[in-house]
Amino acid sequence: MASPFKWIDERVDLVGVRKALLDRKMPGGLTWFHTLGSASLTVFAVQVVTGIVLAMYYSPSPDHAYDSIRYLQDQVVSGSTLRGIHHWGASAMVVLVLAHMTRVFVMGAYKYPREINWLIGVVLLFIVLGFGFTGYLLPWDQKAYWATQVGTNIAGTAPIVGGIMVRLLRGGSQLGAATLARFYALHVLLLPLMLFIAVLLHLAIIVRQGIAPRTKALDADAPTRTSDAEYSAFYKKAYERSKGAGVPFWPDITTKDVVMGAAIVLILLQLARSFGAGLEPPADPTDSSYVPRPEWYFLPFFQLLKLVPGSMESFVAVGIPAVLVIVLVLLPFFDRKSTRSFSKRPLARASLLAIAGSCVLLVGASMAEDSAEAVAAETGRPLSNVQRAGRALYSAQGCGSCHAIGGKGGGTKEDAPPLTEVGLKHSGAWLHSFLENPLRFHPETKMPSFGPPTLSHQEIEEMTRYLVTLRGPNGDLKKPEFVDTFPPAPKSKE
Repeated sequence: MASPFKWIDERVDLVGVRKALLDRKMPGGLTWFHTLGSASLTVFAVQVVTGIVLAMYYSPSPDHAYDSIRYLQDQVVSGSTLRGIHHWGASAMVVLVLAHMTRVFVMGAYKYPREINWLIGVVLLFIVLGFGFTGYLLPWDQKAYWATQVGTNIAGTAPIVGGIMVRLLRGGSQLGAATLARFYALHVLLLPLMLFIAVLLHLAIIVRQGIAPRTKALDADAPTRTSDAEYSAFYKKAYERSKGAGVPFWPDITTKDVVMGAAIVLILLQLARSFGAGLEPPADPTDSSYVPRPEWYFLPFFQLLKLVPGSMESFVAVGIPAVLVIVLVLLPFFDRKSTRSFSKRPLARASLLAIAGSCVLLVGASMAEDSAEAVAAETGRPLSNVQRAGRALYSAQGCGSCHAIGGKGGGTKEDAPPLTEVGLKHSGAWLHSFLENPLRFHPETKMPSFGPPTLSHQEIEEMTRYLVTLRGPNGDLKKPEFVDTFPPAPKSKE
């Protein structure tokens, strides 16, 4: 009886597939920068797997979206880590795709015969940015709601079609259930399908053309322009010559790809466990005081719009993305010089330096503004009615004049510690007792007593409920380490 492998091979030619994909010779001298493409593919796979699990718990409606995220984080085993991996994976996708395209640009690998693959790469870049934009709204917290409000408003500044674009994105004039449903459908159905097709085409062309060699392999004795009649024959000979070292795709190149992919996954896991994904209070459309901020990869564009005069905003909002798309699409068709070495392409160096420098300056300006206009972040959990009542009492009793929370409030008294993470240090029972009579715990304390008649036992309990929510940024990921010390009970009289 034939082995299962032989039985399958006779029908689908597994040996032929292996030879076509793995038994190939690669150009010599490939660096770790050549693994950026496979690293992007690894993160894409991570996003697919984590996204499928997240979708099993997510409810795409304004009434339940936020609660479903909280349930995932608080009740599902490793749910917080899973969401953190997906969150950091989104940023990693942007970083790796941009780094991969930068590597291709620097090495001139968008030139003949790789023009089509460059165009597919441009499509992939905008699909990845689309993932970031549509995924931002899904947690339905304050940051998600108001950042999407700003993003869709920017789309609305486009001349003539602005109003149509806003209604198309929002599903109406305002952000609501229709917006969330559309963004969810785009995020989990349309964009993954587009990305999957684009990645397949990208990989098929790479298998057909091979990995781009080092620039010096194609620069020596090359015709002046890639459009010259003799360049095609030159390229074929030069590329075959670059494979003279006989570097096999399997296992040499694939080993590098696996090592890079494993490193990326470990980094994502560590970021997820250390920082989580963050979740602000539920979206409140009436809170006009909230200052929205987009994800870091949209910050340069966001900051640029803030710097231009209002009369120029529409022009910049539409003109900059349009120019960027046109330049990226036309680049391989205008740059026909055969020189690929970055050191011999002064215009390419100046362009990349100008774009990278501008982005760094704009991000720096945005971060400086954030620091100057910083408002104390919510350092606790979303509050229930009882906890809100406790926060109101905290404010009414002037506690903020001595104690700071999240860098806000506080005075000069050395014996008034900050309460940013008090919920991780003391239990509710200890806080309640301490608020009632601090002198029992510390005879020298200047902390006033809030016991009756200052506050009722119910009011002290409300304030206690508020204080135990204070766990600092990403407090849900931290394990409380209580340092409660109760005074000895008073001796009864004999």
